[in-house]
Amino acid sequence: MLRVLMVVLLLAGVPHVARADTAAPGNLRVLEVTRTTATLAWDAAPGDVFSYEISLPDRVWRIVPGTRTTKVIDNLTPGRAYRWKVAARDQDMRLSPPSNEVVVTPPAYPADTTPPGAPGAPEVTATTANTATLRWTAATDDVGVQFYEIYDGEELVGSASGLSGTVQGLRAGAQHSFSVLAVDLAWNWGPRGPSTGARTRPGTDRPVGAAHVVARSDDIPWGLVFLPDGSALFAERDTFRIHRVTRAGTKTLVGTVPEVDGLRGEDGVLGLEYRDGWLYVFHTRASDSAIVRFRYRGGLDVASRQIVLAGIPRGVNHNGGRLRFGPDGKLYATTGENQRGELAQDLKSLAGKVLRMNPDGSVPSDNPFPGSFVFSYGHRNPQGLAFDSRGRLWVAEFGHYELDEVNLVRPGGNYGWPYCEGPCGRFADPVWTFRTFDASPSGLTIVDDVLYAATTKGNRLCRIPIGGQPQQYFVGHYGRIRTVEATPSGNLWLTSSNQDGIHQPGGDDNVVVEVRLTRSGAAADAVHTGAS
Repeated sequence: MLRVLMVVLLLAGVPHVARADTAAPGNLRVLEVTRTTATLAWDAAPGDVFSYEISLPDRVWRIVPGTRTTKVIDNLTPGRAYRWKVAARDQDMRLSPPSNEVVVTPPAYPADTTPPGAPGAPEVTATTANTATLRWTAATDDVGVQFYEIYDGEELVGSASGLSGTVQGLRAGAQHSFSVLAVDLAWNWGPRGPSTGARTRPGTDRPVGAAHVVARSDDIPWGLVFLPDGSALFAERDTFRIHRVTRAGTKTLVGTVPEVDGLRGEDGVLGLEYRDGWLYVFHTRASDSAIVRFRYRGGLDVASRQIVLAGIPRGVNHNGGRLRFGPDGKLYATTGENQRGELAQDLKSLAGKVLRMNPDGSVPSDNPFPGSFVFSYGHRNPQGLAFDSRGRLWVAEFGHYELDEVNLVRPGGNYGWPYCEGPCGRFADPVWTFRTFDASPSGLTIVDDVLYAATTKGNRLCRIPIGGQPQQYFVGHYGRIRTVEATPSGNLWLTSSNQDGIHQPGGDDNVVVEVRLTRSGAAADAVHTGAS
């Protein structure tokens, strides 16, 4: 009990306010500017500095360790004006007054309405059963090429920033016809170049094999959970509908979740989980977020609705929303900090946390903070939850602007937000980090102690063996991948969430995809640890 009280007193809820006894860094200046980057420098603040926060007028833009006094800021928009200041945070997490302000406007690209030319026919340099590696000659453009799209016949199957790329998820032993087109810096699409034929090898390669579209959605598929009969339910974020889909692709509407408030940002119907005839749903309401459950009897029994947990703070963005039953029989949920970083450190708030509860919504007696649903805190916007074969909890979390995290979560752990992005030594450090523009992980599942993370900005599936290095699949193939779940037979289903900021249902832009895995040392029909 004493340890818990000390943690609360030392680490909970330090507000973002300036303190007169924390001196400001001085002489903020610009060393170099390109179209997409700016290099800033400043004089060190006196004392023992924990971190520096580089801010725009309305938000923190970057966080750097207190040992550094320079920062290269990338992913800037050409032609946009940025107004920066820097402040120092001391070892007691007190924030100084800001420095002087600098204004930087990266040069804009020249006006460009001319599309690039066509690349040459791609050369197939290697094939496996489910992949093909290609290279091609550069397309010409009056300003510059941004990236290339790869096609198999009429289907877009990948993209690459350079002059080579590997396409995954191909059918084994099949004939394919590859061609490439260029997209320039002004988003002009050029014509496709000549095609090249190639045949994939027979058989199925390890570890990620062929992929095919199971179903389509005219909204944003978000939560996905499998039922005992092998079919799945998926939730549409903005229409509030839940569909059942079979592996054969038969899709049936089973109900619409009541009392949902959404259509403003990252809100609506989010995570799903199923246990013992109950379907659990995480959704936003007018003034909060709630976890509710319904009896599922071949359809959503709206009359059976029970509130499991209400009063979770909600925002336009950063609502978390993933649900997962653990091997201990408890229900775990992720919550975002609603773009209010101080809530992640406030143990009285349910925002910016991983929560743990009994299936009926009561607080487990062995939670790390007595009487509280909080299992871990200091999270920004976690959306991935998965358990490995040892019962350990892994969480995937959206980073701020630089580093996404995959964390091994321990009871009562503090994961550092808003004081840290990535490892910093003071708080629980992540096991893996990724650049946000390469990843932004949302869904997470585990098969045979291999993590699979769905990424949105990264537009790819990451395969992460525990103790190993991440591997990338389907880069650019399906767009923003929101969710990944293991099937009862040990394969994967993915959902995409393209156009997820528009809130205008229509078309068939988003898909549910099955990905075949070759599993080593396990029967193909065995249910993996942590499957729903």
